[in-house]
Amino acid sequence: MLREYSSVLDDISQIVDLAVLSLGFFFTVEIYRYKHAMAGRVWEQYFLIFLVYIICWIISSNVNHVYRSRRFISAVLEARQLIIAHLATFAITITAVTLYQPTLIHNRFVFYFEFIALCLTLGVHLIVRLVLQAWRSIGRNIRYVLILGSGQAAHSYLEKIKKNPQLGYEIVGYLAPERNGLEIPYLGDYSNLHAVMSMKIVDLTVVTAPLSDERVKDCLELLDLMGKTVTILLDDVVAKVTRSRPVDFDGLPMVAYDSRPRLPGHELAKRVMDIVVTGAGLIVISPILLAIAIVIKVSSDGPVIFAQERVGLNGRIFNMYKFRSMVVNAEELKAKLAHLNEMSGPVFKISNDPRVTTIGRILRKTSLDELPQLWNVLMGDMSLVGPRPPLPSEVNLYDPKHRKRLSVKPGITCIWQISGRNDVDFEKWMEMDAEYVERWSLWMDVAILAKTVPVVLGRKGAS
Repeated sequence: MLREYSSVLDDISQIVDLAVLSLGFFFTVEIYRYKHAMAGRVWEQYFLIFLVYIICWIISSNVNHVYRSRRFISAVLEARQLIIAHLATFAITITAVTLYQPTLIHNRFVFYFEFIALCLTLGVHLIVRLVLQAWRSIGRNIRYVLILGSGQAAHSYLEKIKKNPQLGYEIVGYLAPERNGLEIPYLGDYSNLHAVMSMKIVDLTVVTAPLSDERVKDCLELLDLMGKTVTILLDDVVAKVTRSRPVDFDGLPMVAYDSRPRLPGHELAKRVMDIVVTGAGLIVISPILLAIAIVIKVSSDGPVIFAQERVGLNGRIFNMYKFRSMVVNAEELKAKLAHLNEMSGPVFKISNDPRVTTIGRILRKTSLDELPQLWNVLMGDMSLVGPRPPLPSEVNLYDPKHRKRLSVKPGITCIWQISGRNDVDFEKWMEMDAEYVERWSLWMDVAILAKTVPVVLGRKGAS
């Protein structure tokens, strides 16, 4: 798994462990109460042990690096760090409590608590590993990497990838002036970069070539134009770049720079907001969804839900869902209506589209046809806020600068939706999406969501 949000995730991991230890204390109290047939508030008698243990655990777990650099360690080594941290905590707790109140150690409560706490934390850490592995096995946290350059630097990087499969990196190939014996696909020289980006899913580009090479500089400019994240393997001539951040890749000094803001805490909060809002929203509006489905089914032939391939984050293809608002053969009729297209650029939009059904026209005017996309948000293919996901045929016609909008997860609403939608021409639309990518923050998302409501109610720019 790529730990781009390592500091945030480590803090969350520590909070989860504290919650697990609290749960362990509760279980221990109940077991001890049952075993010794004790009445009353037993937990109050032993809360001091729990309090000392928690304080010692926070210190011991950090000293033993339980929450640091786990991306490069095996499950066995992680378990060993946990056990050592628990044993150290246990020893300090017994010593401290005995010095303060010796009678608390005469019974075996603290031993029961230590055993349960150790089992629970080991179990939680193991489950997290298994979940992440299962998630990666279905392609949900794979990071696709393109290497720019060859030589010893590229070999060293590939060795690190091979030794750390838990990272979830998959190398799509490398670009270099010529083949250099790397055991990954050779995709041509640097001039092929644009073509590779158009055909491959690339989340990260790793530069192992000298930055003094003018061809490499041209590639970096193109990647920046596309809004791509680049990691540079440091050497003596590496240049300082804006928005740079150091990366320690298991001993390999590297620097990454982004053409857009990276706010790990905001990004994590954005995903949490997506899950909470869409999960609750789907439950609340389920009667409305059912009513719309019935009306569509009764009023016209064909399926209720229309699924269409769209392009998501960094070129990922996914099925976007909408309530069907057109006749069944709408895609076949599109070619015949091409001359009526009212949008510039590789986008097809016409007002009073003859393919739209009577019910579909109402759904589109009210934006109710978009509601099934909440499922796309819940599944992680989309977000509540982000550039609208384009068709693959549209992306094939993009200029490099237009691809910047693909560097973030697509969404249901964005600046374009609150600025006129179909009243905005293609280039202006792309500029709005680029602005969103460059200026993004969680508060910007909240502001866009707040402005979306009156726009939808006022049907501004809808067709």
